[in-house]
Amino acid sequence: MGKAKKSRSSMARAIASPTARPLNPAEVAANAALRESKIIPVVKNLGSTNTKQRSEALSAIVNLLEDSNCRNLLLRERVVQKIMEGSLNDSNQEVVVYGWGALRNVAAEEGYDQCIFMYRKDILTPVAAAITIITTAIGNITNNPSALSTPEKKLLWQYTENVIGLITSLCETSQEVVDAITKISHLLHFLISILYPSQIIPSGVQEAAAQCLHALTEENVVIVEQIIENENYVSLLLKLKDDIQPEAAIKTIFVCGTLHNISLATPDTHQISDSLTLPTLTNLVRIASTPQDPEDISLTPLSLTPDQRILAVETALEILASIATAVQSNDENEFKADADGDVELGDEEGPEDIDEDVLADMDNVVGAESGGIDDMDGSAEDILAYLLTSTAQLLLPLAQGGNGSPLALQTRAISVLNNIAWTANVTIPPDSSLWGTWEKLAYAIWDEVVVKILRANTADIELADAISGLAWAVAKGTHGKVNIEGGVVGAFIALYGAARGAGGKAVAGVDGLEGKCVGVLGCLAMAEGRLDVNKEIGVFLMTLIAAAPNTPAEPTVEAINAIMDIYADADFDYDGPVFVNCGFLAHLQKALPNVRTIVKRIDKKKFPDDRHRADEAVLNMQRFIMYKTKERS
Repeated sequence: MGKAKKSRSSMARAIASPTARPLNPAEVAANAALRESKIIPVVKNLGSTNTKQRSEALSAIVNLLEDSNCRNLLLRERVVQKIMEGSLNDSNQEVVVYGWGALRNVAAEEGYDQCIFMYRKDILTPVAAAITIITTAIGNITNNPSALSTPEKKLLWQYTENVIGLITSLCETSQEVVDAITKISHLLHFLISILYPSQIIPSGVQEAAAQCLHALTEENVVIVEQIIENENYVSLLLKLKDDIQPEAAIKTIFVCGTLHNISLATPDTHQISDSLTLPTLTNLVRIASTPQDPEDISLTPLSLTPDQRILAVETALEILASIATAVQSNDENEFKADADGDVELGDEEGPEDIDEDVLADMDNVVGAESGGIDDMDGSAEDILAYLLTSTAQLLLPLAQGGNGSPLALQTRAISVLNNIAWTANVTIPPDSSLWGTWEKLAYAIWDEVVVKILRANTADIELADAISGLAWAVAKGTHGKVNIEGGVVGAFIALYGAARGAGGKAVAGVDGLEGKCVGVLGCLAMAEGRLDVNKEIGVFLMTLIAAAPNTPAEPTVEAINAIMDIYADADFDYDGPVFVNCGFLAHLQKALPNVRTIVKRIDKKKFPDDRHRADEAVLNMQRFIMYKTKERS
């Protein structure tokens, strides 16, 4: 259904493309000069007998790693292996700290390949040793603040943040690596202890620990069980989730993410529910995304740098997107209509009363004593009601973009709305009052976000992909009864063509966009009273099917499903004028053998779900042809 999903490697860099553009002669010459002037000298000094030279070399390497070109040259000189074999075991603490910093930067920038390389070179053994050293040092200065000098404390916190940052990147690679990290016996206690309110631990170190715990608990039942078995751990996390002091905002967001991961792993209990974190995340997005008056020297309400604001909002939106999906996956059968056809919420108040509570909560940031919205009891319907009446309303301006808002935030906001929309479509009974709330929101999303972005004629393919998924969900929820003035139908047809690219070849990075466009159009065609629109879309869909086997499998399957939904009943006002008069039945009969050819090309072993869905579409197509043949006979 086009939901935005979070993967374990969602924050890791993509694996380098094997088809990357080769360097031209000028670039080769420039790289050779750079290697001789900057790279070789610092790599050579890693093995110097002079402590100062080793320290300066690593400091330079840390800086050089920020440049992608220099980083590639350093990696060719096996700098990672040299640091692991030498610098991490250096007698000088500054060299050790810089060494961990270099590894952290490589892991963050290069992602999977380098993380796996470090793992296979047994980086977890020195990681475990470093955790022990850091734990002892923190214990010493906790008991005796003067045990270390100010420069030594600064070095300790650098050391701590570097090691934790590397662990975080390693957690985002593979399940094998996560399982190995989980076996570091004292890691969980180490991270939790850093999160305790402290006057000595810098906020940056606490943020790193919270981010690491968030990454570590993702789909990790072992770690989650260790947390919920320790009441002190649970109570600490529940307390920290409400800390929205300026210096704690990012930490709080990652703590909320950890609690969400725990709730996913323990769906049968409401002890830790998304209802506890949803208000906090929503409020933090509101505050962090509020444009800051440059003349306001107080930097209120959150004293965050622009980069910190982006990190805070991006992370919170990612968690909110997952929460929106979890409402459906955890409680698909929880929505029960009462005798009057209304969904029973946490108490006797309806969605409009909830909305008043939400507005009050938005004006008064969640306090330390708040466990969530008063009338939320952790049930799926209460969580979805909050998403519809509070979170989604907040996201509309972000999803529209503009006002200097980064494109990444816009696409993430759209992804949250997308997941809310699909969940609402699937879980809310059409005869409930909450469905009315969803319908109002759906029309607002369509008019204020979808149409606005379409009219802007965006050239960004990622944004086009995101908005198409959202449009599909909204069009499906409203049965296509949305505003299509201003060339909306033509825009999605054109977007399909853009996704195919010149010569009918798919454009890189838009996997699934064609299917989404077809899905949107199929929903728009279902609204009666618009014969011209139905005919335009119907002809387009039939053209895709008739072009088989040259049409890709995904849009072909979507087109078949759309045609069967649109023309399922002869009583629809467009069935006779379009389906019958345009001879769609004959075209379907003729296309069936070629559609079977497309389906057979889908590898059952590699893509079992896709193959099953395609097989189902062909079977239904056969039955549909038989049904339509007899329908008017």
